[in-house]
Amino acid sequence: MISSVFFEQPWLIGAIGAILTAMTFYGWVQTGNSIALKTGIGFIGLTILLVLINVFCVTDSETIRVWLTDAASELQSNQFEKIRKRISPDHSERVANANERMHLVKFSVAKVTKIHSIEVVYKRAKATAFIRMNAFVEAKSQGISAKVPRWVGLTLEKKGEEWLITDFEDREAQHEFMNLNTFSESFDPNSQANR
Repeated sequence: MISSVFFEQPWLIGAIGAILTAMTFYGWVQTGNSIALKTGIGFIGLTILLVLINVFCVTDSETIRVWLTDAASELQSNQFEKIRKRISPDHSERVANANERMHLVKFSVAKVTKIHSIEVVYKRAKATAFIRMNAFVEAKSQGISAKVPRWVGLTLEKKGEEWLITDFEDREAQHEFMNLNTFSESFDPNSQANR
């Protein structure tokens, strides 16, 4: 949580820095106290430094957001070979089944509509990401067209510099909003299996 503020929200850092700077400069103008002036100048420098760090430091969560957008574009373009390269060799049976059936579907729309959370868990030298999101696809399979909104739980594992799919789960689109927001144990980053 704290790392997401420091590395993923430059507007928040800038707003807090601006408020603190304004307060200290107001105190200096009202009192003439040189400590308030020096503190205000310090807040300006610290705010600029933190915003620059925030902008130029790319976190795993930010990388995964781009990864999700790119994967959705590839799916929409029916670039199944590119999607297959995003699958880990250590994938689940659900991923294997979806991979086998993928060529039977022609997508016209595939997009992530809302990312509810991205939680990255670091265990030893291994990083695993648990993503909760809503997605929408418009597709045709065996002559039947459908527009399908879904809730998707996705598990990714980092291999080298690449994030690869190891498992997924999909449910009704309202799943997150009906307080049914529990992954099965394989998806729960807080379960004993993932510690």
